[in-house]
Amino acid sequence: MLAAGADREGRVATDDPTSMILAAGNRLLVHLGRLVSLIAILLIAPHASFAMDLTVNGQQVILSGPVVGNEPARLADALSQVPGIDTVILRSSRGGDAPAGYRVGELIRVKGLRTAVSGYCYSSCSRMFLGGKTRYFTDDYLPEYTDIGFHGHYDSDGRLVPELVRRLGLKNWIIQYSDGKADPALVERWINIPRSRGMTHFYHPGLLNRHGVSAFMCQGTETTAQVFDCEPIQNTALDLGVITSLDIVKSNDQAGINAGIREKPRATGYAAITDTRKVPLVSPAGQQEYQRFLNARPHKAFAISPDGKFWAWNAGEFDAMSAALTRCQQRSQQTCRLYAVDEEVVWSPNN
Repeated sequence: MLAAGADREGRVATDDPTSMILAAGNRLLVHLGRLVSLIAILLIAPHASFAMDLTVNGQQVILSGPVVGNEPARLADALSQVPGIDTVILRSSRGGDAPAGYRVGELIRVKGLRTAVSGYCYSSCSRMFLGGKTRYFTDDYLPEYTDIGFHGHYDSDGRLVPELVRRLGLKNWIIQYSDGKADPALVERWINIPRSRGMTHFYHPGLLNRHGVSAFMCQGTETTAQVFDCEPIQNTALDLGVITSLDIVKSNDQAGINAGIREKPRATGYAAITDTRKVPLVSPAGQQEYQRFLNARPHKAFAISPDGKFWAWNAGEFDAMSAALTRCQQRSQQTCRLYAVDEEVVWSPNN
């Protein structure tokens, strides 16, 4: 999620916030006639600037970014053109088009491919992930920034649409594609999370442990900014069939990922992160955005222009620092600096 200047946080269309940028389509209206008004929210036409990226690297297909609806055809085409692909890497996707998630997951299962998560894989992306005949984590990013997130189906305001969840058979689909291991009662709870911001997050149980657990259910209404402060789930991703093994899959492009990650600056002690009086912004709007940044979930970063008139912040991306700096510099046409990263102030007035 990216904010810049006085931009407002995007609201959720279909499964995920990224989908609000995509136009409503009509592909499923024929099939769900009496749900036309609801489906119109969920059906999304691809937009070239925001299409899910598909890259073939050796025997791996790497899918990243928002799900826009054309992924089933694109993946099928890639598999037909490149013999020997055996792995689908799902990287840093907040989801998007709901039906495409089902269809890609089903295609992956029919082809007998394995899947692996790199970074985060949420919403419709999680159904792509569950399609893997075998399912794994990668170590492309730190364990606390690598997870799979599940929830229900939502309207453009991020509100749950229970009838659509039932009509599309989400609960039974998840249980089937977890190889029958998912707990029906728990699945029932997570597909009825009331707000699209909420999810059940699964981390690698062998690499991340917070008070004895590695899965957390957030309702999307919490005041906490930390996933790890949400309701702990005792069962692990392995217990529930989200993954099939604790083994780690190596992404073929991992070296390039690591080379592009900016090193986190050290805390300077300039101010407490919650001390808004010390933030060098000149407008009330900037101060309001900083307050929103404080309430966001890590990983996050807040950047400010030298004159204090422009700002940008990013949350939820592993390399939030680069995203915030880039956006701030685009807006200000100045060399911006980081003020805060995660829960620490990294700003110094003398630099």
